[in-house]
Amino acid sequence: MKDNTTRRFGFTGRQVNLLLEMIFVALILSGLASWLLNLDQAWIATTVHAVAAIVLLGVAPLKLRGPVRTGFKRRRATRWVSALFGVMILSGTLLGFLHSTGVWWGIGYWSAMWTHLLLGFTGIPFFLWHVVTRPVRPKMVDVDRRGLVTSAGLAAASAAVWGLQEVVVGVAGADGAYRARTGSHEVGSFDPRWMPTNHWINDQAPKGDLSDWVLRIEGEPVEINALAARAKPLITWLDCTDGWRSEQSWDVVPLAEVLSDRPGRSIRVTSYTGYSRLFARGDAHGVFLCFGYNGEPLRRGHGAPVRLVVPNRRGPWWVKWIDRVELSDRPFWLQLPLPAS
Repeated sequence: MKDNTTRRFGFTGRQVNLLLEMIFVALILSGLASWLLNLDQAWIATTVHAVAAIVLLGVAPLKLRGPVRTGFKRRRATRWVSALFGVMILSGTLLGFLHSTGVWWGIGYWSAMWTHLLLGFTGIPFFLWHVVTRPVRPKMVDVDRRGLVTSAGLAAASAAVWGLQEVVVGVAGADGAYRARTGSHEVGSFDPRWMPTNHWINDQAPKGDLSDWVLRIEGEPVEINALAARAKPLITWLDCTDGWRSEQSWDVVPLAEVLSDRPGRSIRVTSYTGYSRLFARGDAHGVFLCFGYNGEPLRRGHGAPVRLVVPNRRGPWWVKWIDRVELSDRPFWLQLPLPAS
């Protein structure tokens, strides 16, 4: 039977809508995965994220020429909300590419990557509203050979564009030669003066004199200076979710050296702000209390007087301004993947 459905470059309007919904979900999940996974694995999620973004840019013109044009002709009162959602996603995607290629960083501390993240997370409620108010229920007819072949071709072309971008950025410079596979650019390595001081959501550095800081380990106060005197250098990368990374020689003491043999399924490390992370008890030899870098004390914005260093993990695990380290009966996996505050 002849297919009389209106198609644009192999896709029907329904298929365009469904494809864009799947792309948005893939972008959100891959972006979050790049934060949660170890650095050895996060690059996979970052690659999926980048390729999905290129596919989005390829499908967007079909959306504009098809469903968007039709929707505006219907003159729905909420059509401008949908238009705002589209502008947010396209703007966020563009900012992601500007950051990944090193073309534009942003203005001061207001970085292109931070705006990219802000637009992406702000777009989630818009996306849910759009799905509820304009539902496109998948049907078997949507899965046809032409649509699948076109989708596969678009994905392959997008992967090729991503690969070409990686080659061009690496050859042309723009800090590409120093960019991690997670997409983060090198900043201030072995020179903490230039390392950024990003905080998680509403965290704020402590004010006042830090000389009387109280660090409690398993409920008992410990002398920070005495503990810092035992520190040894550890060279490793801090890879921040804000799109930068920095290699320093951190002055550290493993958690295994400060914890007792008391029973406990996990280790809870808590900041004075209330921010905390749980670690498996068996990771105590690979998680470190840090008191300085490159032979000098930590700066306040970098977590002074004591912070966490967690090699091979992204920034949210590197707890700053630690005031408590304690054993917990809660398993380390029974926590939010990322703190909510």
